[in-house]
Amino acid sequence: MTDPAQSTPETVNATLVFIKSDPRESPRPAEAVRVTAGLVGGEVPVSLYLFREALPLFEENLEEMEDGEILSRFWSSFPEMGVEIYYEPDPEFQAPSGAHPMTPEELSEHITHFSHFLFF
Repeated sequence: MTDPAQSTPETVNATLVFIKSDPRESPRPAEAVRVTAGLVGGEVPVSLYLFREALPLFEENLEEMEDGEILSRFWSSFPEMGVEIYYEPDPEFQAPSGAHPMTPEELSEHITHFSHFLFF
């Protein structure tokens, strides 16, 4: 059994929050956004990864989605808070500037940069 205190040299004390649910149909993305906003206040860097189902978070009608008040309050502040946002590319989707496309294959290589994971 490995000691969790011993990380690989690449791993840093950082959290990656995965969002897979569609924010138009589920309150889970709003909860992920709320939790991420709470974590950002600490000293641990936080990043988000959106699967294709969660890409509607980039739309402008956040207040009309499940728990839209939470989404509207925090989502647009993430870039200023230093939250890196990665997303699974979709050929029919144009992401805003500041968000970084990352295929699942690229994610599997990049994941070593994180020590904590949350799934929504």
